[in-house]
Amino acid sequence: MGISSPLVDLQHQYDLLQKEYEYEKETYRQQSERTGLRKRVAQGLCWYPVTPGRSYYNSLNQLVIEIERTEDREIEHNFEYGRPVCFFTADISGKFKYLDFSATISYVQEDRMVVVLPTPSALMDIQEKSNDLGVQLYFDETSYKTMFSALSDVMRAKNNHLRDVLLGQEKPGQRELFPIRFPWLNRSQEEAVNKVLGAKQVSIVHGPPGTGKTTTLVEAIYETLHRENQVIVCAQSNTAVDCISEKLVDRGINVLRIGNPTRINDKMLSFTYERRFESHPDYPELWSIRKAVRDIQSNMRKKSREERDTIRNRLSRLKFRATELEVKIDTELFDEARVVACTLVGSANRVMMNRHFTTLFIDEAAQPLAG
Repeated sequence: MGISSPLVDLQHQYDLLQKEYEYEKETYRQQSERTGLRKRVAQGLCWYPVTPGRSYYNSLNQLVIEIERTEDREIEHNFEYGRPVCFFTADISGKFKYLDFSATISYVQEDRMVVVLPTPSALMDIQEKSNDLGVQLYFDETSYKTMFSALSDVMRAKNNHLRDVLLGQEKPGQRELFPIRFPWLNRSQEEAVNKVLGAKQVSIVHGPPGTGKTTTLVEAIYETLHRENQVIVCAQSNTAVDCISEKLVDRGINVLRIGNPTRINDKMLSFTYERRFESHPDYPELWSIRKAVRDIQSNMRKKSREERDTIRNRLSRLKFRATELEVKIDTELFDEARVVACTLVGSANRVMMNRHFTTLFIDEAAQPLAG
């Protein structure tokens, strides 16, 4: 019996995803309980011991702390940008005690990472337990929450032709365009680029490894930017986003990378949102205001009631100015970018809220399905 409606199909996918989420979460819990500390370290899921370094507020006004592993540096690890982590202490017998919060990786390079903390009290907990501290990957609920939200949005959408095309309810349309020649591409790559350019709703480029799909995609993006001011480019992994972003930058395209790259060097960092935010001429003023706000708030309790009323008025003015600057910097960064690049999950980043794009390119689009 066939599925009669796209909404029925999407609800079925939602229910399956819910079961997968519950199974994966329970499997993670059981494995964490069964697997010893040394094995987790060997599997690259855990650093122990670690040393907390300096803490500060980053350009996104997030409280972060530097963490460095001091042993087993030869072991490859699975820590990367955007993944959740939890901290723990371990006694001589190997018994764990987890700290009561989770955090998110902002940056990783070899044996050092920068972690975004949820509250100042989390920072105090880490600093107090610094003598026998460890950090391990935590169950990643972010991806599931993003998928649940996306499915719900698509199910609620009215007259969504793209949804109906993707679910086989409508046939994809194709514009009649005069073919463009690309002498540096082979015939199949050239045909693929022209089909992408002519697609009304969706186009899929399929081929075995090594056939130049990413090269074809870069060419299609480059040509699309002759017709559109800005596009969004996504991939399943940070590595794939890095690869296509670097190729686009080498073509002279202004890329704004949401999230941090897996390969850390000046070239890769130069087009990240965070680095460009910090490099904006208005950022020093914003940084000063944010620091002033934190200093005033930390000293508020020491003031009299009359002084607090005056201080609140000043705080209100400072926060308003900070918001003005944040919006200005953010708007200019996005207005200047021809390509916005991120992982699929990264497209739900808060800096992407209320952003609209006419065309989306997904590299390695089958990878999420293979998982």
